[in-house]
Amino acid sequence: MVKHLAQSGHGDAMCMYGIVLNEGKVVESNVQQATVWWRRAVDSCRHVQSTYELAVAFYTGEGVPESEELAVHYFERAATMGHAGAAYMLGDCLLEGVGAPRDRAEALEWLVAAGELGHRGARSRVLAVLEDNGDGVPYGRFTDKSRQTLVDNVQDVQEEAKWRTLEEEDGPKEVSIERRFTIGGGSGNPVVLAKRKTVVAESRTP
Repeated sequence: MVKHLAQSGHGDAMCMYGIVLNEGKVVESNVQQATVWWRRAVDSCRHVQSTYELAVAFYTGEGVPESEELAVHYFERAATMGHAGAAYMLGDCLLEGVGAPRDRAEALEWLVAAGELGHRGARSRVLAVLEDNGDGVPYGRFTDKSRQTLVDNVQDVQEEAKWRTLEEEDGPKEVSIERRFTIGGGSGNPVVLAKRKTVVAESRTP
């Protein structure tokens, strides 16, 4: 039924069918086709939720090649149409300098907008960013009150650096494909991807 409506050009159905394909709970997962349906909904209907979902895909590199700039572009489009989660994500990107230059003032504006749209996490984030967080005490699984750095991720990076140092001391060794894939930034790095998925999950929680 949903697929039939999607094929008929119904915006909500195209978005929902994309989500079904992405999650793979009802039909076989196909993240590439999911983004195709979201693109169709965006192009034909300016569908807000599909715009957000497409932004997430570019942000995490799932179903499409990662593009931080396109992620920010679509987050901003959805945010200007009143999507609270997109406003939250746009604020986070501007705080982190992901896909756009760091701009704390503009980031706070979007987080405030997300809060005004009912996103309670955004309200807490605004207060946290404005607070003095120079004590270095971990807050939950994050290293600071602004909730920008996962404690586990910092530990992963430190562990990787330690093993890389040991490998260098032992002499050159063949680097595995997986190892090469995890070195560097962006969603291709599992540490970065884990953090991005955490932020996305927060954006989906009003």
